[in-house]
This record gives sequence, structure tokens and C-alpha cells, in this order.
Amino acid sequence: MARDRRFDGRFVVGVLSTGVFCRPICPAWTPRPENARYFASPAAALAAGYRPCRRCRPEVAPAAPASSLGSNAVLCAQTLVLRLAFRNPYHAVWVFSFLQERAIPGLESVAQHCYRRRIGADDWVEAQLDGNALRVSIPAAAIGQTTDLLVRLRRLFDLDADPAAIDAHLAQESTLAPLVGVAPGLRVPGVWDAFEGAIRAILGQQVSVQRATALATTLCERFADGAFPKPEALAGAEVAAIGMPGTRGRAISAVARRTLSEGDGWLKDAAALRAGFAEIRGLGPWTAEYAAMRVGGDPDAFPDSDWGVWKALGCKGAAARRWAEPCRPWRSYATMHLWLSRTTL
Repeated sequence: MARDRRFDGRFVVGVLSTGVFCRPICPAWTPRPENARYFASPAAALAAGYRPCRRCRPEVAPAAPASSLGSNAVLCAQTLVLRLAFRNPYHAVWVFSFLQERAIPGLESVAQHCYRRRIGADDWVEAQLDGNALRVSIPAAAIGQTTDLLVRLRRLFDLDADPAAIDAHLAQESTLAPLVGVAPGLRVPGVWDAFEGAIRAILGQQVSVQRATALATTLCERFADGAFPKPEALAGAEVAAIGMPGTRGRAISAVARRTLSEGDGWLKDAAALRAGFAEIRGLGPWTAEYAAMRVGGDPDAFPDSDWGVWKALGCKGAAARRWAEPCRPWRSYATMHLWLSRTTL
């Protein structure tokens, strides 16, 4: 019902009364629950006798419409300025604080609801909160990368979420109801780059946010002269030399080698990411769930062993998973509410 793009491609919906099947993002009216039938793929829906919708074209691969990328673009002082809209409410304080606490000096900066990311030697892209949109400034040298940069920003700021649908669902859980009431529109901050996000998730395993950020900073200085290292720089490197356990350093190299050979597609798919991390020695379930949430874009990830979850709920593991079951398919957002409840924002 939320028409959330992250579910696109995971299933299709057949409508018993019309004989048509649609993608989860279809703009057509929502069928009554008793008339909805769910299929894992378009092929399964076709085999069951349904025909594809002519509006959302479920038989083709999912794609982000150009209209979701940006609008009202203007060119001033050789800088492209445009706006990325989002649906209110939007808990900007949480998102910008989250990113600020994890910013790598020299590569990112966050201040006063403004995020800046270095994309060249002296070129920075900037995203400034401006009403119900982000005001994005792209330097002239990077205008050719505009579409890619906007996709990265939409993912980083979780701009495609439908807060009304998410909040309404989570507010049905008694523990979350007051949290949703005081912090509506909470988002799950994504990552700028899939490989970077995966490596930073590993750096953050069993250490504080401050320590993980310090390790990421050292990694950039040691292996990429201030930028974030590419897979080829880490595939055969002695990563543990920056001050971390050898097993974890070798796990980073293993992720780099797989990404180098296959590309980062496996990191952008939450299921493939979880499976891949499970095969790598030294990576635990917390890392896999955290990466699935922020890197893989899974709105239903849940790090049940997380310290913040444990402190907020008073339980972890199987007990935490039982608590979170009614929160499906928005457990990532439930996690954000639990983490926020432990801060002083």
C-alpha cells in the first residue's frame, strides 16, 4: 500500500476482480485485500492466468522514473542547482545528526542541515534542507554525473519512503506508539556508495560509532590519500594494520575481492549481501543486518543483537525478534526509533 520502490521487483500483485497483475509501485487504485493475490515473479502471475498492467508494466525490469530524480533545475555561478522533493513528515534532525556523527573528515561534512560530499580534488556536491525538499548544488565539473549523484542522494537521505504508511503501521505496536508520536517521519539513512557502506559496516562491528569513524578515516588516509579506497586497493592489502583484528581485516579484503570480480550488485541486493557476508569468516549477524539495512536498502532488516536495541527493549536475540515481528515489513524503521530513543536529540 505504501508503493515503496524498495519492494519493486520482489513480488507482483494479482487482482482477482480484474485479472491484472501489477508492480508494488503501480499508481492504480489499491485492490481490496480479499481480491489481492501475491506472486514472487511476473512469470508466476502469468502462469496463474493474470495479464500485465499497462500502466506499471510489471513484465519489465524495475526502473526509477526520471520524475523522481529532480526538478526546478537552474544553472547559476557555473553550478547546477535543483530540488529533490520528499514526502512529509521528514525527521531531518535525526538524518543529519546520524550522518554528521559518521562523517569522514576531508571527504564529508555536515552542519546546519547541510551535507557536503567531495567528488573530485576540489569539487563538492551539496545537499541543503529547504522546506519539503533538498536543495542540491552540483559543481560544473560534475554536471555530467547529475543523474548518478541524485540517485546517490535519494538513497542516502531515504527520500522515497512513505512516512504516513510506515508510521501508521509502527504506531500499532505499544512500545513504538509514543516514539512514533514524538518523532514522525523517521528515515533510515542510506550510504553514498555500496562498497564504501559495506566496508564501513565491517569497521563498525563491535566498536563504537566514534571508533568506526576513526578507523574509516585512517583507512582513507592509508589506502586512498583521503578518498575512500576502491576494491582494488583493499583486495590484497593488510587492512588490519590500521588497528583492527586480523580476521576483520581479512573479511574486508574478501568483500573487496568479490566486488572487484562481480561489481557491487551483490551489495545492493539485501538477500545476496546477507548470504555473501555469511560465507565470510569474521562477519557476524549484526554486520549483515546493519549492512542489509543501510547498504542493501532493506526496509525490514533488524539487528537483533544490537546494543541500542538491547538497551531500548531490555532484550535481544530471539526475544527481540519476537517483539519485532509485528513491525514487519518496516523493522528497519522500528530500529531507528529504538536508536533515537537512546539519544538526546
